[in-house]
Amino acid sequence: MSYLTSQAVMRTRRPNPRARKSLAIPASLGYVVLACTILTIPACRKERTSTFEVRDGVRYVHNLRPASEKPAAGLTFVRKIGELEAKDPDYQFARPMSVAEDGRGNLFVLDEKDGCIKKYGPDRKFLLKFGRKGQGPGEMAYPMIVVVGASGQVIVSTMSSEFHVFDNDGVYIDRFRLPPYRGISPAVMGSDRIVAYAFQANGENKRDNHILAIFDFQGRVQHEFGEPYLLDTARKTWNANFLSLVVDGDENIFVAFSTLNRIEKYSPTGKLILSIDRALPFEIAHGYGKSSMDIGGRVVSVDMPDFTPVNRGIGVDGRGRIWVLSVRKAVSRSQAPKDYNLTDYLAFEIYSPEGVLLSRIPFPQEVGKFDNMTMRGDHIFFVDPFDQACVYEYAAIDQND
Repeated sequence: MSYLTSQAVMRTRRPNPRARKSLAIPASLGYVVLACTILTIPACRKERTSTFEVRDGVRYVHNLRPASEKPAAGLTFVRKIGELEAKDPDYQFARPMSVAEDGRGNLFVLDEKDGCIKKYGPDRKFLLKFGRKGQGPGEMAYPMIVVVGASGQVIVSTMSSEFHVFDNDGVYIDRFRLPPYRGISPAVMGSDRIVAYAFQANGENKRDNHILAIFDFQGRVQHEFGEPYLLDTARKTWNANFLSLVVDGDENIFVAFSTLNRIEKYSPTGKLILSIDRALPFEIAHGYGKSSMDIGGRVVSVDMPDFTPVNRGIGVDGRGRIWVLSVRKAVSRSQAPKDYNLTDYLAFEIYSPEGVLLSRIPFPQEVGKFDNMTMRGDHIFFVDPFDQACVYEYAAIDQND
């Protein structure tokens, strides 16, 4: 019955004196009932922690706060792999830059300074070393990121957007190249495709200059998708939309933007499915400052981005939950405090597959510094290229485990 219909029925009914008499309540008891009602309603009312809407098939979720103060999961320290001055050369790194784990639990550690990859078994015993510095087949110049495909092949990307492909035992297979600046933050889809940050810094500063692209192993574009957040020039827009990404077992693509309040999920063909944001305790700034750079022996002044960091990494666990390493306090890259402590500024946010912020958990205290975070299933790795020259490994534990 609608509100208007119910009001009309109430107006046409004749009052029943007997019924009214039977409903009479003593004044003292009425005060007790009223007091109980006032006390009960706030206790029963559950405050809303998120809102959402669906537009054109995309679910947009705005999180006001975590749904629970109780952690949805936790992190357990497993081990520290390698160190700068290790006695065993198999566990000594010069500058580890990136790690990747395959479906069998083998771990591949890319050492940028030595230009090689070291492979460790599921128990983290050293198995083999492959790759070297150079320009020939199987040789790499400025390697940056290692990823592993569905069939176990190992792909290494370089600063010049060149990709080297090895089999799981380090045997060189092939290489391909992407256009400059279009192979940043790559992830493998299946066994023969790469998805990566692909905004064209020298292209037009428009929304159809997409931020992501899927490439085959010949470097050809298969799909371009994702709208950029625009600043006043293409170069500034390129800087503002840097991101980290991960691909799940169904080849869905998850993205966390480094300096934007955006977390997104795309289908394997690049269709936006889910867009998440959350209430931040600080304002985001995209400013620029002057810095000096040595170019060909001549020191020149250049404009350097000084953006507010928002996210430092993303992963998807075995239950389909989205893990985002988020920034808790605003900090300027150019004016970081001397007593900067990662545990004060970072925390993991865990989202449901539908985009609801379930809870936050603290950043692990064992990690003093790191350059990047990688998550494979329920394993999380932090790479420290400089201070400790090591890899920290953690296990994600469900609260019911």
